[in-house]
Amino acid sequence: MKQVTPLKRTITYEQIIDIGYIYITPQSERLKIKETIELDVNECINVDIDKEDRVAGLELFAEESEVLRNAPVYEDHLSLRLTDQEVLSTYHLSGIEFQFSTSDHNGLIGFTIVDPLRYNITRKKPF
Repeated sequence: MKQVTPLKRTITYEQIIDIGYIYITPQSERLKIKETIELDVNECINVDIDKEDRVAGLELFAEESEVLRNAPVYEDHLSLRLTDQEVLSTYHLSGIEFQFSTSDHNGLIGFTIVDPLRYNITRKKPF
């Protein structure tokens, strides 16, 4: 039986060079990156894929990184919202739904893990 690890996201942002990073998988798994790919629908987002074909983290460049200047507006164990803008387009990759503020997949505003078992996450039970 796999141990369930709650996700603790770290977000970094380097204002001088306009690059930011969102860590998605737990720190102990971050060093097991298999490949880095450009998100098919947005060239300003690189995705680190781990050896289990999960999204380990996101590197945001140029205008996409600017959203990281402020603290997230919402976060739980399955979702992260960086702004409260309306979602106008989505893109799915490795059990994650990326949400964008434009219909052409620009303006990343957050993501939701739609396949929590793939990320060793169990849904929290209501009280």
